[in-house]
Amino acid sequence: MAELDPREGPEFFLNIPAKLDNPYADFAYFRRHRPVFYYEPMNTWFIFRYEDVERLFMDPRLSSKRMDAFIEGAPADMREEIRGFTRIFDRWVLMLDGPEHSRLRKLLHRGFSPRVVATFQEMITELANELLDRVQGHGAMDAAADFAHPLPVMVICGLLGVPRGERDRVMHWADSIADFFNDLPITARNTQRFKGSSAEMITSVRGLIAARRAEPKGDFLSELVQAQEDGQGLTEEEILANCIVLLIAGHETTRNLIGNAVYLLLTHPEQLTRLRRDPSLYRNAIEETLRFESVHPMMPRIAAEDFALHGQQIRKGQFVYLCMGSSNRDPDHFPDPDVYDITKQPDKHLAFGIGPHFCLGAPLARQEAQIALQTLLTRMPNLKLDERRPPQWQRIANLRGPRSLPVVF
Repeated sequence: MAELDPREGPEFFLNIPAKLDNPYADFAYFRRHRPVFYYEPMNTWFIFRYEDVERLFMDPRLSSKRMDAFIEGAPADMREEIRGFTRIFDRWVLMLDGPEHSRLRKLLHRGFSPRVVATFQEMITELANELLDRVQGHGAMDAAADFAHPLPVMVICGLLGVPRGERDRVMHWADSIADFFNDLPITARNTQRFKGSSAEMITSVRGLIAARRAEPKGDFLSELVQAQEDGQGLTEEEILANCIVLLIAGHETTRNLIGNAVYLLLTHPEQLTRLRRDPSLYRNAIEETLRFESVHPMMPRIAAEDFALHGQQIRKGQFVYLCMGSSNRDPDHFPDPDVYDITKQPDKHLAFGIGPHFCLGAPLARQEAQIALQTLLTRMPNLKLDERRPPQWQRIANLRGPRSLPVVF
């Protein structure tokens, strides 16, 4: 009997904090040897190859309705405490399937109509410049904490009418809720933080909805409220739930995308030189960053029925993680996948998923990241990493980006 490779047991990448900094060697091992892998301690399957991840994103045998499974993953003595909050979050568009998902997605898309989106560019540019104004004379900053992290929060809060004085609290709430869903396994500490932050965020967002109902302003939240009042089917709970998911996903994804792009360009100076010489490559730079450092390395689904994949039997109710961080470096789909090259055309990367659940906010995330990167590099032409203070990475299974990124200019 062949000896178990330690990467399949005690050295599984989710168990080793340092591996979360750079999981790509392990991803390559699993793609080659165990592309459909069952990790028994978590009763969870992990899918590593591009063709499988792409197909399963569109496979109805995998369900997005996974809130109950998250509750069951929390400490047993805390499950009832959080069930009331998760009943609201169960209305998140990314937690629904079929006609229910399609109806809600279509209504939420009103908030990203051409008229509304047209106002984003100017706002994003102004906010990016506002953040850089604060540090311009200092000669140094933390490009994550001072720029990449606050910018998406400011943008999303602007879309929802969150007062400026509330934005730091919103970021804290969003981080705490995101950690509950993205840091594996679920811990008592994260569950407790989730409970407190959920209660506070729900109260705050209810107030925002009431204010927009009393005085519409033509922004994203006003569009959602109007959709309800036009009798098109958005309920109060659906507006509440999806404003919250926008506050969470709308800043977590984009802040990591901006941070990853800055880090990769500063550690690949030949790519940065290309970009400075040819600004038409900014779009490519964002897409290659999404491929090379997927901000969500994995996306969870629940098996809706028993089915087999490459001879492995997946059982109804089991978690199945689609590993985009691995699939986006699959050499069978992307030439030279471990080379960061902004002149590539990284078509069909899976960083935002594919199919019915393709990320609703992807156009906004791309726009924010491109404007942020171009504003930063234009205003700080001598930007480079601070050699005295190394970057620090989030050590969370399903969020990938720098927690701290010291730079000098």
